[in-house]
Amino acid sequence: MVPHNPPGFVRPRRDAAPLHSVLRKGPALAAVLLLMVAAIAVPLQNPRPERVLCVADDVQARAVAGLANFSAWLRRNHASGFIGEIGWPSDKDQAQWSAVADVWYQAADAIGLPVTAWAAGTWPANYPMAVYRPVAQGLQVDVAGPQARIVERHGSTAGYLRGVNLAAGSFAASDSNGGFGTGNPGRYGQDYTYESPSSYAFLAGRGVRLVRLAVNWERLQPRPYGPLDQAELGRVRDALDHAKAAGLEVIVDLHNYGDYAYGGGSEGPLRMLHLGDAVLPTSALADFWARLSPALNNPAVIGLGLLNEPTRLAADGRAGALIWERASQEAVDAIRAGGDQRAILVSGYVPMGPPSWGQMHPHAWIDDPVGRVAYESHAYFDHDGSGHYWMTYADELRSVTWPPPAHCQRLTPMARQVLVE
Repeated sequence: MVPHNPPGFVRPRRDAAPLHSVLRKGPALAAVLLLMVAAIAVPLQNPRPERVLCVADDVQARAVAGLANFSAWLRRNHASGFIGEIGWPSDKDQAQWSAVADVWYQAADAIGLPVTAWAAGTWPANYPMAVYRPVAQGLQVDVAGPQARIVERHGSTAGYLRGVNLAAGSFAASDSNGGFGTGNPGRYGQDYTYESPSSYAFLAGRGVRLVRLAVNWERLQPRPYGPLDQAELGRVRDALDHAKAAGLEVIVDLHNYGDYAYGGGSEGPLRMLHLGDAVLPTSALADFWARLSPALNNPAVIGLGLLNEPTRLAADGRAGALIWERASQEAVDAIRAGGDQRAILVSGYVPMGPPSWGQMHPHAWIDDPVGRVAYESHAYFDHDGSGHYWMTYADELRSVTWPPPAHCQRLTPMARQVLVE
């Protein structure tokens, strides 16, 4: 919801002296007062000018045009934005995809968007989108992949934070392992893990300033509306301590998709619950965040990501979008009711990529009493935005819909920034 007053607006005190009485006290004092009034009443303007960015081919144009669409929605709604994932492969057609990523980051720089690239962590050696990974199959993140050159070239500035996803906390989850559930949460250190202190120090040494740390709903709350699992919470807290020691900022990302894997293992057959149905109503997500938010009182945490990609809800299409709008508002309300004023990252319902942003959500929908919500989109450059990169680059060029997007795009800086240190 668009706030009633613009950011930076402060309502004058009712007991303030009338302006005309102050003006009589001298021109110097009057000039100072007028400058103060202007600074208070007028929203701060972003000093970056608009920029026109021109690119070399249709796939690059599609990527930049998508980001221009996302930023235009943010401007219309006077909202803040965040790119929680951007990924591209380092195997086939690496040079072409890296060129797309570089112009995309140039566009994100012009807009002033915070970005966390996908991904870093204990990925196997054959995973093509690992920005940073371990040597061989170890647990220490200490090797930069080909994507790191571009991520580091477009690093953090005084106006926005940049970094990477740490995804190993979401490994062995139901989206990739059909046997996973509350009764079979995976073995810590083997099926999933959180990175070591040396991994955080390595990332900081590469210029990473922001980490989007994946956590899993079922592991942290083994029963909807139940207490948090203290062992898993302790592991997350340790990870936050490691990030703090390395000087990194953290977004805690609930890396689920709207479903909840109940059972499995010793608890019998697995049942998939879907947010918004009778067994997992939207208030279940609010309950989770009401419990987790106060438990994450580490100063390294600057943001809370409500739900990674809400794609598996109790309904599809516009009905699914309405479920998500209700669930996300309830979760924001629950976090704020506990006194937490940190930034909250709210994903869109599918399609949520920058080119499609706004199809399901024509207007900003979150009413946040402290005004610290950023809407989160994920950017992948292949034709369907899936990040699978099945087609060759030549086929991707042929897949661009007609008429192709303009090769020169006007990029307007984001008006508001909430994801700050």
